[in-house]
Amino acid sequence: MVRWIAVVAALTVLVGGAADSLAQQAALNPKAPVHSCDHLAANPIDPGRAADGVATALLRADAAIRACQEAVRLYPQELRFQFQLGRALRQANRVDEAFNWYRSAAERGYAGAQNSMGVMFARGEGIKEDCVAAARWFQLAATQGYPAAADNMRTLACVRQV
Repeated sequence: MVRWIAVVAALTVLVGGAADSLAQQAALNPKAPVHSCDHLAANPIDPGRAADGVATALLRADAAIRACQEAVRLYPQELRFQFQLGRALRQANRVDEAFNWYRSAAERGYAGAQNSMGVMFARGEGIKEDCVAAARWFQLAATQGYPAAADNMRTLACVRQV
């Protein structure tokens, strides 16, 4: 009987410790639930998306901006919302704001935002055209397996010249 109590006590400590550890991990890396921002602004080719996504030409920028601003306010550490807000802002031709949201998510490792940074540098959208910077961002996204990044890299003039 004493032995059984000792086993139960040990399991309680282990399970309690594991639960505490899981709670700490969730706090450090929270995954936000699906939000209207996902339905209105997710990119269909983004592996990090939480919904089917919307083709750029069909993206309703005003509604997506409102939803994604709310999502970023509720879940400020969720990089997919930062990326999607950037995508909606870019569709609304608010490229300076889009660039800032893309950069925030890209610098923290979000592949979709890294690819979009590459596109903006390659096209000179809201910033000075910079083929080398574009190649760097595309490479970061391609390394993470972002589907369009390797193709985007191959189309860059500075890469084709090498």
